[in-house]
Amino acid sequence: MNDNENRATVLVCEDEFVVALDLKLLIEEFGFQVMGPFAKRADALEKLDQNLPDVALLDVRLKDGEVFPLADKLVDLGVPIVFHSGHIFEEDVRNRYPGAETCQKPVSAKHLRTTLENAR
Repeated sequence: MNDNENRATVLVCEDEFVVALDLKLLIEEFGFQVMGPFAKRADALEKLDQNLPDVALLDVRLKDGEVFPLADKLVDLGVPIVFHSGHIFEEDVRNRYPGAETCQKPVSAKHLRTTLENAR
């Protein structure tokens, strides 16, 4: 068994290339594997047919619309969600996704790491 098989996987959905790359590198630095990043929810949904992540980090607005259809699918599959966006109202998200965590952009690396670790 290789080291990657022991690391938790984070699905990352982010449509801004530089932010997505930064998140990928940061999350890998935290010790997680990264699934993605995906700029479109359709691409992430397709990937779910092959593998389930341990947790998902989702921007609200993606290239093909809002992320909520993907979030609904992840909830149905039992995958914990962390919304990472500058376009969320925490109260609305908590009402729709009671178990979800939120990280407003920009988020500190320490807060992001703690949130991802606690979400699993």
